[in-house]
Amino acid sequence: MNEAKASLAKHFPLTDLGKADFFLGIEIVRTPGTIILNQAAYTQKVLERFQQENSHPVSTPLNPGLKLVDTEEPAEDETIYRSLLRSLMYLMLCTRPDIAFAVRALSKLSSNPMKSHMLAARHLLKYINKTALLSLHLGPFESTSLRPILYSDADWAGDPETRRSTGGYVCIITDPSTHKATVSWSSKKQQTIALSSTEAEYMALTQAAKEAIWVGRFLAELSGNLEHTSPKAITVYADNQGSMALAHNPEFHARTKHIAIREHYIREKVDEGDIVLEYLATGDMVADCLTKSLSREKVETFRKEMGIY
Repeated sequence: MNEAKASLAKHFPLTDLGKADFFLGIEIVRTPGTIILNQAAYTQKVLERFQQENSHPVSTPLNPGLKLVDTEEPAEDETIYRSLLRSLMYLMLCTRPDIAFAVRALSKLSSNPMKSHMLAARHLLKYINKTALLSLHLGPFESTSLRPILYSDADWAGDPETRRSTGGYVCIITDPSTHKATVSWSSKKQQTIALSSTEAEYMALTQAAKEAIWVGRFLAELSGNLEHTSPKAITVYADNQGSMALAHNPEFHARTKHIAIREHYIREKVDEGDIVLEYLATGDMVADCLTKSLSREKVETFRKEMGIY
């Protein structure tokens, strides 16, 4: 770090202010081996802006099983609705993967929000109010030998209007002592309609694999191992045996030739040994909270697994 700052100082005027304690609304707390990221102050401002600071707290980002669709209800002010979601999107991108699915699901309705959609958005604010003091913990790590592991999941045909599936992943880096830090996450509607849950999970695995390769190479560069930046044997967990078999078995061609070529990236990386797929039961699948609305018990369990507490 000192070498990098010295190099930059040769070309640009720099002032070294020391370690950052607060950056773009994110409080940074350091303890031995751990970095804690907190957006409590930013969250409070959002709650006050939308008059939810004294709201009754709830335990889930969305009601379990809620399906958000266009309705014939009275329309809401789309400017307020969009402003609310933009505020929560920044929170989700920085420190709160547990609200990723809710923010994505609500955002798809931003062009024509109805009363039920605004109620769901306020429900999310109530959840934020209850969990405002939660932080994203990175570490503690006892070693600089870090590797990524990923959790991949999909909710087949979860969108009741388009019948497209939602794919999600959580990328966690660990050290040999199995300490963890969630460093990236995603919750997105898939580009094409999957004909089965196996296909939906298979397409989700491709997105997880791309993230795994990038994070693995980035960690290799940080460690100074520039000659060997291709990660090997990164574990990706899935809860669908069919998608794992599809990634291992190219003889499934007759049943999968309609799947877009880009989705077969996962098969190539498994063949090359860059990715190792392992089965994980749905009840333990951390990425499940990025593909659908869940019960309070599951939200709390997966939130803690992602290092949010």
